Amino acid sequence: MAEIELVHDVLDMQLVDRNGEKMGRVDGITIELRDGQPPRVVELLVGGTVLADRVGSWMVWLLRGLGALARVKPVVTRLPFEVVHAVSDTIELDVDAKSTTAMRTEQWFDKLVCAIPGASGSKGGQE
Repeated sequence: MAEIELVHDVLDMQLVDRNGEKMGRVDGITIELRDGQPPRVVELLVGGTVLADRVGSWMVWLLRGLGALARVKPVVTRLPFEVVHAVSDTIELDVDAKSTTAMRTEQWFDKLVCAIPGASGSKGGQE
């Protein structure tokens, strides 16, 4: 893989699974520091709590409070860097989005919206 600027080329970039389905954005990056060797990117992190931590402690508290009200436990999806297939205007991964927890929030909102009287019962009004 060519040289990558992590903050510019990876952080906040759109993730796309092997089927071309969008699966969120990169909210954080885990780097391993090794003696006598360059740092190594270990995993990409996806999840509201990771993004909230970048914004500030007040956002973490707000997210925790909203999660408690909705009775939803925060989940961080950890994607090993080895599954990165390509980095361009999106980050293409060799995973199936449905096999990860990355889409958990979107699926929860879909259920919530579809429960509203008059909603068609499926995402985007299509069945």
